Amino acid sequence: MAQSKFSTNFLFNVFGSIFPIVVSLGTVPFYLQLIGTDRYGIVAISWILLGYLGFLDFGLSRASANALAQLGHATARERSPVLMTAFYSNLALGALGGLILYPIGDMVLLHFVRIPPDLLAETRHAYPWMAVMLPLGMVNGVATGALESRERFLLSNMLNSSTTMAGQIIPLICIHFFGPQLTVVLPSIVLSRLAMIGLAYCVVMVLEWPIRPMDFDVKWLKRLLGYGSWVSISSLINPLLDTSNQLIIGATLGVTSVGQYTVPMNLAMRSQVVATALARTLFPRLSRAGRGEAVDLTRRATASLTYGFGMICAPGILFSGAFLHMWVGGSFAEVSRPVAEILMFGAWTNGIAFLPYGLLQGQGRPHITAKVSMVEILPFFCVLWVMIKWWGLPGAAAAWTLRVTINLVALYLLSDCLSRQTWRLVPGMLIMTGALIVSLLIPMNLVASACAAAMAGLAMAIAAYRLDPGLRDMAHRCVQRAGGNPRLTITG
Repeated sequence: MAQSKFSTNFLFNVFGSIFPIVVSLGTVPFYLQLIGTDRYGIVAISWILLGYLGFLDFGLSRASANALAQLGHATARERSPVLMTAFYSNLALGALGGLILYPIGDMVLLHFVRIPPDLLAETRHAYPWMAVMLPLGMVNGVATGALESRERFLLSNMLNSSTTMAGQIIPLICIHFFGPQLTVVLPSIVLSRLAMIGLAYCVVMVLEWPIRPMDFDVKWLKRLLGYGSWVSISSLINPLLDTSNQLIIGATLGVTSVGQYTVPMNLAMRSQVVATALARTLFPRLSRAGRGEAVDLTRRATASLTYGFGMICAPGILFSGAFLHMWVGGSFAEVSRPVAEILMFGAWTNGIAFLPYGLLQGQGRPHITAKVSMVEILPFFCVLWVMIKWWGLPGAAAAWTLRVTINLVALYLLSDCLSRQTWRLVPGMLIMTGALIVSLLIPMNLVASACAAAMAGLAMAIAAYRLDPGLRDMAHRCVQRAGGNPRLTITG
C-alpha cells in the first residue's frame, strides 16, 4: 500500500510539473500576438526580478514543510503554531521584499533596460502591481508545504496547476475586453493569483482545522529561521550558478551566442521534471524518517532515478542535434547541437543530485548544502571564464556540466549514501558517458540519430531491469496489469 501511494504521488508530481510548462508555452504565442514583443519582454523581466528576490523568505517555506512533515501524525493543535508562524513571517518578509523590489525594479526597468519611449509611462503605472506578487508567492509556498507535508500531492498539484492556468489565461481574457496595456496585464495576473491562493488557504484550513490565528510562536520562528537561513543561501546561490553562464557568454561572445546557449539550456532544465517530481515526493518522508531509513530510501531512489532518468537523457543526448535541426534549423542548430548534448549529460547528474540534496535538508542539515554551494562559486566562475575563452559555447556547457557532476559526488558522499551497492550505478554512468562521446565525435543524420537514441534507451532499460530492483518490480506490475493476470511472474 505504501509503495502504491508513493508511486501515485510521484505521478501526480510529474504531471503537476508538466502541466504548467505546457500551459506557459502554449500561451506565449497569444501574448506575443496580443501585447507585442516589447510588452511581453517587460513582463518577463519582472518575473526574473521576482525569482531572484524569492530568497527573501529565508527558506521559511522549505523550513515549514520540513517541520510540518515531522509533525505529520501530530494533532492540529501541535501543527497550528508552525503553520501560523510560517504564514505571518512569510507575509511580513514578502511585504518587505515588495518594498525592496519596487525601487530595484523601477531602476532596472526604467534606467537599464531599453524600453521604447511610448511604453515608459505605461510601465511606470503598471509596475507596482508586480511588486505585490512577491508576498503572494511567498505565502503560497507555506500552503504548498502544508499540503505536501501530509503527502496530499494531488490537491497540491491541482491548486498549483489551477493557479498557473488562471495566471496565464485570465490576463488574455482581460486583454481581449480591456485592451493590450500593461496596466491590464499585470493587475489581472495579480488578482487571479490572489484568488487562487485564497482558495489554497481555504483547503489548508479545512485539512488543518482547528487553526488558531493567534498561534504565532517566537520559539518556532527561531527554529524555522535557523533552518531556513541555510536553505535561503542555497536558494540564492544555485540560481546564480545556473544562470550566470548566459551573462558571461553575453559579455564575452555577444548576445547572439546567448540565444544559441539559452535554447538548449532550457530544454535540458525542463527535462528534469521526473527528477524534481521524485525529490518532491520523497521530501516529506525523508523529513519524518530516522537517519538510517532516510539514507536507505535515498539510495534506492538514486538507483531508480539513475536509470529511469537515464532512459530519457541518454537518447536525448544522441537525438538532440536532430531535434534542434527539425525545430529551429539552419546554422543555429549546428552551433547549439554540441551545447545541447553536453547540457543533457549535466541535466542527468544535476537531477540525481536533487536526492542527496533533499536528504540533507530533510534530515535537518541544510547548512551542508549551503556550504557546498558557497565553496563552488569561485572555482566555477574561473573555470567557466577559461572554458568559454578556449572552447566558446561548448566550453560554457562543459563548465556547467562539470560543476553539477562534482556537486552530485560531493552531496552523495556528505549524505553518507555511498555503500557497497553503489557499483550498481556504474553501468548507467558508462552508458551516459558513451552516448555523449558518440554524439560529439560521430556526425549523424536524422535516421542514424534516431537509431542510436533507441539503442541507448534500450541499453539503459536492460541495465535498469538487471540492476535496479525498484524499476524491475515496477516493470513486473505493469506487465501483470497489461496482461490482466495477477499470477504472472517474470524472472531475471
